[in-house]
Amino acid sequence: MSSWRALLRGDPLPWLLEKRDPAVRAATLRHILDRSPRDPELREAQTRAMSSPPISTILRRQNAEGRWNGGHYSPKYTSSHWSMLLLTEYGIDGSDGRVRLGARRILEDLAAGKAGMGWVLDRDHGAACYTANVIRYVSGAGYGTDPRIEPLIQRLVRDAKKFDAACWINGEQPCAWGYARLVWGLAALPEAARTREVERAIRRGVEFLLSFKVDRGAYPTATTPSYLWRQVSFPLFYQADVLFVLRALDAADALDDPRAQSSIAWLLARQDERGRWGGRAPYTDRMPSRIDASKWVTLHAITLLKHAFPGPAD
Repeated sequence: MSSWRALLRGDPLPWLLEKRDPAVRAATLRHILDRSPRDPELREAQTRAMSSPPISTILRRQNAEGRWNGGHYSPKYTSSHWSMLLLTEYGIDGSDGRVRLGARRILEDLAAGKAGMGWVLDRDHGAACYTANVIRYVSGAGYGTDPRIEPLIQRLVRDAKKFDAACWINGEQPCAWGYARLVWGLAALPEAARTREVERAIRRGVEFLLSFKVDRGAYPTATTPSYLWRQVSFPLFYQADVLFVLRALDAADALDDPRAQSSIAWLLARQDERGRWGGRAPYTDRMPSRIDASKWVTLHAITLLKHAFPGPAD
């Protein structure tokens, strides 16, 4: 089996390690080069990432109560829900006090019914993408065993077991976006919260995603497959594409399933001669800060390859 390094057409690591993009640099040091948390280069990059866009832009907009832009879900891509999701995607340290405060406020608002999410949570199923995203970033902030997260976990378990992640937005058909997020969200829970029910829900999601050819994207839909599916984008919010599904499968330790190979091959074929991937940020005009989507996409692609094809030193 080839090492992941041998599968790259060039060496993108110097590009990913550029100091002018400290969040990407920190993630590369941590996930690709396996630097320890005490490594001075990693610590310096993490410190600089916290005080540089895009992370600093989002943190600066958090108010003293720990919320963003006046609400939980609206306006899209800049209020609390989206800001916490973005911070998680940008690799922020979940132990940071501002992140923990943001997660705590979201849990409090949801528990008190003050988040304005009745249009989702008052239904008995659907919009697994939303619920899973909350679980992901709240768990990342250290609240994965908080009792207030349990109703969200149970909702996803029920969504998978009873409704097969069907969603009204997808014409009550099983939703690939929802299942991808469900796997990604539940896989972030700490081991103490990974009950047998949770593990079954994850396996059900993995099985659904792999029962279709991921790179074709021909999942059940009430409309037509999204134009995003066969592009590579970062960040996505409730949406999914081939890259994101592979990331979800990776989170569930399912990349070694033979059915994932065609999608990994599809991803490999999209790199350029420098070993880089061209990425898109389709919602950049509504996000708090611009990013180099190609760097993030390349980082995630290489991380997937590293996990799928570990070399002797990995």
